Amino acid sequence: MSQKKYFDAVFKDEFNFDPIDEELEPWSTIAREVINEDKEEREEKISEFLKAYREDEFIAKWRVPEDGDRWEKRERLIKFLRAGAWDVEAAMQVLRNYLDSGKLYTSIVKLSIPKELDAVWSRKLNTVPEYRDVYGRRLYIYRPGSWNPDEVSVDQLFASAYTMFELIAEEVKTQLAGVTCVVDMYGFGFKQLRNIGLEQVKCMTGFMAGSFPIWVRRIHIVNNPRLFGVLHNMMKPFLDDRVKDNMIFHGSDYTELHKEVPAFLLPPTMGGQQPVNNDKCVQLMKERNDIYVEIMQKSLAHSV
Repeated sequence: MSQKKYFDAVFKDEFNFDPIDEELEPWSTIAREVINEDKEEREEKISEFLKAYREDEFIAKWRVPEDGDRWEKRERLIKFLRAGAWDVEAAMQVLRNYLDSGKLYTSIVKLSIPKELDAVWSRKLNTVPEYRDVYGRRLYIYRPGSWNPDEVSVDQLFASAYTMFELIAEEVKTQLAGVTCVVDMYGFGFKQLRNIGLEQVKCMTGFMAGSFPIWVRRIHIVNNPRLFGVLHNMMKPFLDDRVKDNMIFHGSDYTELHKEVPAFLLPPTMGGQQPVNNDKCVQLMKERNDIYVEIMQKSLAHSV
């Protein structure tokens, strides 16, 4: 995948869930070059997607009268079209996968309530900083090596990631540019590995490969021990070539990592300068807790 830089440096960008000026640069260029967004074809694509949505038999069970037209709101349709790079069938497949998550990852989805995940938040195992990289992407920092399964269940850990991705998927800029993931494996051993099962592996790879309305554009694996090879081999059958090509293994050499993600955003275990801080993103998720409860209930209602 092309790694064209749209900014000179990483920059602070507070969370924002409002529409943006479609002519604003470089976001207009990112929309066109990264996800094939064509303003002249937009209305036609939205109409085509809405028609496919209404006629899809699999999706029909989610369309209940009490919802009214909430699921057909323009911003929601556009979010999934962006996730499919404005290819209607690809967008439909992302939507099907997303709606089916309650069935596929039941134990994870039912825990995806921000106010009930303090055990994860307090241990700073993941965060989304208020910064974007030179490609315009949100950063997701994940620290499975610091995870103690005796204190936090594997489903709680994955649920916390699920909620964070739900949050940033509502940002227009993130829909356009995507996400850069930084995965710190420092401390990862048999204790963590034996607590990760097939459901978690499928959920993790699904996020990377099109089961969620957001693009994961880059995955930096840092401090990966030899044991990580076992987990990686579990993941491989569920990863497409695009995702495999976007995974970079750094080991304990942070030189190339810091060229894309500056040290001031990273903890000392990745050659960084400060401890992980997740206060802002956790605060926002808790403020939107009712939305998460509704998503969870809807997803699980059709999981049988």
